[in-house]
Amino acid sequence: MDSFFHLVIFAGAIAGASTGLLGVYIVGMRMPFIGITISHAAMAGTIFFCLLGFNPALGAITASIITSMSLAAIQPEKSRLDTNVGLAIVFSLMLGLTFLGIGLMQGSRSEVLGLLWGSILFVHKKTVVVITIMSLLLAVFTITFNKELKVLLFSRSIAAATGVHERFVYCLFLALCGIVLSVNLSIIGGLLIFALITNPAAAAYQICRGHKSVVIVSTSLGALSAVGGFLISFYSNLPTGACIVITSTVIFVLAVAFRWAIGKS
Repeated sequence: MDSFFHLVIFAGAIAGASTGLLGVYIVGMRMPFIGITISHAAMAGTIFFCLLGFNPALGAITASIITSMSLAAIQPEKSRLDTNVGLAIVFSLMLGLTFLGIGLMQGSRSEVLGLLWGSILFVHKKTVVVITIMSLLLAVFTITFNKELKVLLFSRSIAAATGVHERFVYCLFLALCGIVLSVNLSIIGGLLIFALITNPAAAAYQICRGHKSVVIVSTSLGALSAVGGFLISFYSNLPTGACIVITSTVIFVLAVAFRWAIGKS
């Protein structure tokens, strides 16, 4: 039991930190809806690969990458389609495919439905290793392309005009986003991972000024939200994803209250 408990805590910290880091850029680019879109793509891929008798984890990653690349193809400056509208259309398709796949499944659907909410029962050593590797890869990516990502946060069109390879960096970022979200899907939950991307980053933007401090605080708050949610779930026997979401929301509210208190003082 002790080894499993420590594995759960470590998994929560890594998953929360990686999604918190992703959130800095997703929230900064004003595209928070991308998290739930890609997570539903991962769920659809998992379900249909199960139906076809293939590895469900491979299905999640494949569907996430394809969806990410399709989002990268949307260029608002060259079309009449806003990025968020494109996200809504892709999300509606993935939502439909997810529930279509669930409807086509024979026998027990409990494991697949568990992907919607997340569970500590999905925490295994192999899963934690994969999550850790992808989190490290994401960290290396953000360090390597730190300058380009900061320009993208300001404006994609300005980034392109200044000679930054914004399309390449943007596509690579979305691909990593898809992979990181898909590997975290089982323990956080497809319907709830959106909050763990948005809330820690939004809280960090409330209380921090510089980009570096936002990255550090968002990553830390993401880890805190996940670990706190895991502990509540573990000791109270409540759904893991729901506990994580509520914890991250409380942290955001506290950040807003802190900013308000500082502004009043």
